[in-house]
Amino acid sequence: MNQQPCLAEFGLAFAAERDDCRPGVVPPELFQSEQPVVLRNFCSDWPAVKACAASPRDAAAYLNKFYNGMPVNAAYGEPALDGRVFYNEALDGFNFRNGRVDLRRLLQEMLDCADEPSPPTLYMASTDVSRWFPGFAEQNSAGLEDLSPIGFLWLGNRTRIAAHYDFPHNLACNIAGRRRFTLFPPEQVANLYPGPLGFAPGGQEISLVDFRQPDFERFPGFREALEAAQVAELNPGDALFLPGMWWHHVEGLDALNVLYSHWWNESPDYAGAPSSALLHAMLSVRGLSPELRQAWKALFDYYVFEAGPGRPSHIPASARGLRQEPLDEQAAQKLRADLLERMKN
Repeated sequence: MNQQPCLAEFGLAFAAERDDCRPGVVPPELFQSEQPVVLRNFCSDWPAVKACAASPRDAAAYLNKFYNGMPVNAAYGEPALDGRVFYNEALDGFNFRNGRVDLRRLLQEMLDCADEPSPPTLYMASTDVSRWFPGFAEQNSAGLEDLSPIGFLWLGNRTRIAAHYDFPHNLACNIAGRRRFTLFPPEQVANLYPGPLGFAPGGQEISLVDFRQPDFERFPGFREALEAAQVAELNPGDALFLPGMWWHHVEGLDALNVLYSHWWNESPDYAGAPSSALLHAMLSVRGLSPELRQAWKALFDYYVFEAGPGRPSHIPASARGLRQEPLDEQAAQKLRADLLERMKN
């Protein structure tokens, strides 16, 4: 599994690896890591991995055993796209067409073009395992029950999914085909040149850089991003722990690639999504003068980014109210109600 020529010249570092982890046998500190970690052969004993090992046709047959027949969201692109799921030239639409199709039909189309040198782009993004593939999770358990993750299947042929981030932590288990992740820490966001906010092929903001043919004149900061990048190359049966908010560009390298992701959050559901706070700040803070933005930055640092257990020490714990760490569900509901009331004005 070689890196693409345009990136190989940068000598990208490979992500850390471990070979001592199996479902239910993962050191607790691993999921506290701030760095990605490849878990070699983590799920190699899963029935899914073994059943899919023989051929793409066997992989399709295994998935169809669990598929309940509800249409899935699929992306179709012309062969000229070279697998890149992206925008159109004007960035006001996408370079593929979406459709809700029977998964059996989508898989058959992948099998039919498996040997073509330039196949069309065929892709199914995150699909809830518990809803579309009942019984799959029970037969292929990652042993993460204490974390209550949400499981998603992703599949496609030789696709290229632009770099993006996800809020949850992710244990991505590679079921079939080979997959390459190019990973960037969250602080590289500016050097990855995100596209339109709230309008992206998968709903999450993506990098506008074509990793196969990067335009360094248009995106000069991407060179700096590559200096901080890591590569994770997964064979069937390998897994990748990806901390939340890390950017990742994902390539499927074979005729049929299947990934099983497990997402979980550190914060409880009642705390809400940080993206909502970002959008609210864009609405109410971004348009202020530089001086006022700095003043609000100081307040955000004090109340949010530098907050922690035991602070503020000058207020008795019994009187801290919304300053308590962490907020319990009752306090969170009160705060949410207050926010909704303020948004009416």
